[in-house]
Amino acid sequence: MIENIFSMAGKVCVITGGSTGLGSYMAQGFLEAGASRVYITARSEDTLVKKAKELSAVAEGECIPIIGDLSSIEGVEALAASLQQKEKHLDVLVNNAGIGTGGPFSELKPETWDMTMDLNLKSPVFLTQKLRDLLSCKATSEDPSRVIFIASVAASYSIEGVLAYSTSKNAVEHVVPTLALALCEENILVNAVSPGRFFSEMTRGAWQDAESERYQAELARIPAHRYGDIKDIAGVAIMLCSRAGSYFTGEVLNLDGGHRLRH
Repeated sequence: MIENIFSMAGKVCVITGGSTGLGSYMAQGFLEAGASRVYITARSEDTLVKKAKELSAVAEGECIPIIGDLSSIEGVEALAASLQQKEKHLDVLVNNAGIGTGGPFSELKPETWDMTMDLNLKSPVFLTQKLRDLLSCKATSEDPSRVIFIASVAASYSIEGVLAYSTSKNAVEHVVPTLALALCEENILVNAVSPGRFFSEMTRGAWQDAESERYQAELARIPAHRYGDIKDIAGVAIMLCSRAGSYFTGEVLNLDGGHRLRH
């Protein structure tokens, strides 16, 4: 009964911001779980193409790079058009691309606020809208399509210096249940994953020196006493996008090792 419950055999997936960090971890997880094609997007062509080639070698499925800049609606529309030319349907969309901005409130600029909201909130919402037909055309109640938004532990508590970022991620968590209701009749499930501290480029400044006081202090604040890794994020993403997760929609899964419990 449960032999293939975590299988993603034959699925066609899109992961924005898939060339590094959490996006690349999920792409690898989907391929190893049997996905036939995983499209990854990013703005940097060299990094993207290199990662796609690397991930195509880990399993039978293919990792396909698509250059895309999601900082504007024009970029969202261009990516959607490219995917519509390449595929007749999609099974999974992971809205992972985003930007981490920060600094003192006194130095916050309107353009930084707008850039953060555009990339972290507006673009994923409208990319989901633009890809709605591809996501719904083969989806059924027994085998629904999935949309995952990547939020953040920062959505749940106040962190000095990241006002725009934390606000954008809080809004993502708010949007998800509303979209889940909007898309449920089309058999599209919508959920969010809110990661805490993971090994990625965004957090490199903290973890690259494992003996530093800063890193050790962070580990002490996390009940799990470690950063998340590829298996943690890939495992949750695979669960949500396989038969194992086909009864979840409108949910926010906190993937933070208990970090929120101490705030």
